[in-house]
Amino acid sequence: MKPVLRWPLHPAPKEGEALSSWLHRVAACYQMDGRDLLENDLGHGQVNDLDSAPPLSLLTALSQRSGIELDRLRGMTLAGWVPWLLDSLDDRLSSALETYAFQFSVLLPKRNRKTRSITSWRAWLPGQSIHRACPFCLNDPANQAVLLAWKLPLMLSCPLHGCWLESYWGVPGRFLGWENTDAAPRMASAAIAAMDRRTWQALTMGYVELPRRRIHAGLWFRLLRTLLDELNTPLSQCGTCAGKIRSVWERCGHPLRAGQSLWRPYEILDPVVQLQMLEAAATAIDLIESKVLSPRGEQAALFLAEPQTGFTNSLTAVERKKEPINYWQQAVQAINEAVAEARHNPETARSLFALASYGRRNPESLERLRVTFAKEGIPSEFLSHYQPD
Repeated sequence: MKPVLRWPLHPAPKEGEALSSWLHRVAACYQMDGRDLLENDLGHGQVNDLDSAPPLSLLTALSQRSGIELDRLRGMTLAGWVPWLLDSLDDRLSSALETYAFQFSVLLPKRNRKTRSITSWRAWLPGQSIHRACPFCLNDPANQAVLLAWKLPLMLSCPLHGCWLESYWGVPGRFLGWENTDAAPRMASAAIAAMDRRTWQALTMGYVELPRRRIHAGLWFRLLRTLLDELNTPLSQCGTCAGKIRSVWERCGHPLRAGQSLWRPYEILDPVVQLQMLEAAATAIDLIESKVLSPRGEQAALFLAEPQTGFTNSLTAVERKKEPINYWQQAVQAINEAVAEARHNPETARSLFALASYGRRNPESLERLRVTFAKEGIPSEFLSHYQPD
């Protein structure tokens, strides 16, 4: 068998870089086009789903040519971000939107949101291609990498430089041009930079540090997507919370619902509208954390620090006005949050199952418990360590 030749030249992938971006940079080392590299060296011709779900045979060939692990190459595609960023790449699931964007609530109580189910929907995948990147990153010849997250309506700023992402044309490794050639890089606001740092932490670390506690990356993406949909809720459906939605849009300086009169899923909105929606989400989070806004959603408390208990200053108990603590309510909230995270975090699912099954020895009782977990949307494969007798 003829041995597979390694590429003598190939830049290392940048953290979070899209597979297509890296291939274009590899091709540039040989003064080739990315499509020519795919066809003439790898024998794969045109691959339309290079950044979504490229064939395993291509990833294997790339791993052999570069020496880069197969898992890392797959992580440079959307398929490698399932089920954290999106539940599935299959767009035939009619309940996908309902499961992803309507199981949580931040700004609005669940009763104020109209649950929607549509077909041909996948989380975060835009209806048209997005070409936005960091000017500092792409203007550096040694660092012309496009992040996979920049191809989605997921971030407004660069997590490394804190500036707004700008529209460009061309491909990394070859000539690049900016749509607004005269504009200098714009620094993002503190609220936008904070939100995007959390998204970047979710993508690179698998978790996000919130004021209340650390949460799984999958929960962060679903909370953010929930917030975007809440901000697009018609005021007629918001009840007493309509003023909160209006105040967010007024604070960020954009028209209510970014000028939308009819509801449409975030992913297919015009790119300009998506940017305004993301800016409104960053504004809402900032208002919640600064306690300017008091939201009514079940998960809103995640954006607030734990309330102080015990000794906080030198005041006596008489001088302090301490509100009674509802321990039962706190316990219920903690369980609900644990169940929500267990739907996407195998470790949390196993820990929760161990707690719930404490003291149970009957196989039938354990199996009923497992069925209960499945009804709560916790994947059965997360509990594969348990095998009934």
